[in-house]
Amino acid sequence: MIGDTGSSTAELIGDGRCEPRMFLVHNTALEELLFDRNLTGVAFRDACLRSSRHFIAHLADEYRPADTAELIILSKGLVYQLASAVAAETGHNLPANMIATSRAAVSAQQARVEVPYEQFDAPADVLLIGDTVASGATIVTALRHFLDAHPLSQVYVVSYAGTLLGAGRIAEFCAERQVGVTFLYGLAAFGLGDNGFDLSFLHPGTVTSDRYVDRAQRQFSGKPVSAVGWDFGSQSMAPAKYRRLCWVEAELWDLHESDGLALTERPGDWAELVHERAAFESALETLDAAPPKSERQ
Repeated sequence: MIGDTGSSTAELIGDGRCEPRMFLVHNTALEELLFDRNLTGVAFRDACLRSSRHFIAHLADEYRPADTAELIILSKGLVYQLASAVAAETGHNLPANMIATSRAAVSAQQARVEVPYEQFDAPADVLLIGDTVASGATIVTALRHFLDAHPLSQVYVVSYAGTLLGAGRIAEFCAERQVGVTFLYGLAAFGLGDNGFDLSFLHPGTVTSDRYVDRAQRQFSGKPVSAVGWDFGSQSMAPAKYRRLCWVEAELWDLHESDGLALTERPGDWAELVHERAAFESALETLDAAPPKSERQ
């Protein structure tokens, strides 16, 4: 059973029959992670690990450690630190499989994903995956490749930020292959922005508590800014890139003076943000040609 732990709550919003079996997890670590876009470096990694430990604590009575392995989706799956969380919460080792994915095209409805590398040396009946879920295409691709190598009966997806759309697509894929799937999402089941990147508490399709909607309204002056940015994990893995992406967000939403996006650095070369280009491509020409709003009279 997945239930409350005392320091964290798990709210069931799906029954696993007509819709994905999904829990919204609420705790202070996830609130810190999703409401502080200025969190970077060691502090960011620490908040990620604390959040992952809460996820594992919720799962501890249900999944089978002896039959479970992780599927690490490189590279951003590393920030979930699930092996450390499992060791701390259960005392068990978590074997690891790895797959590298690359988004070749992104839209609000779908993403095309390429796989340059995979290593599945730890076959398991149950997989644990930590990843941010947008369209769901990355996890579907990873599971398809894993199932080509090994049988599987159950998947647990833990996500600091995930969408209803993505969960639905992953659940449909698993149902077709008679694989059970359970989702643990942080604070909300997000709607997905038109650019395929924005996961905002203010999206009309987001399922969450009213208090989080109110908090996001105040934080970003009513603008539907992504709770996790456009490249989650870059807060610690590529902090300079993260600051440049935050600058673009601040420019697009006219939030250069906002404390909510305080860590910004204007990009010197748009090519360095090529993997997130779809998030701001419609405004790229304007961004490149015009002085930033923060410098205009």
